[in-house]
Amino acid sequence: MNCQVCSRESGENEFCSRHLKAYENVVQQYEVWKNASEISWKAYLREIEKNSVTGDWAREIANYLSKKEETKDVGKN
Repeated sequence: MNCQVCSRESGENEFCSRHLKAYENVVQQYEVWKNASEISWKAYLREIEKNSVTGDWAREIANYLSKKEETKDVGKN
C-alpha cells in the first residue's frame, strides 16, 4: 500500500511512517487546541496549513485531511 499523501510505501497503513507520525501529532494536538479555544476540526486544520512554523509533514497531513473533509461535506448534500 502507498501513502495517501506522498505515495511512498506505507505497508498496511494509510500513511508512510513520516506522515503517520505527523498525523498522530496533529490529532493529539487538536485536543489541546480544542480545550483551549473550542476550535473546530476544520478550523484547526486551516490554522495548521497557514502557520509558518508548521513542519512540512504536518502541513501536508492537514492539507490532505482538509481535502478529505471537503469531500465528505460534498457527499452530504
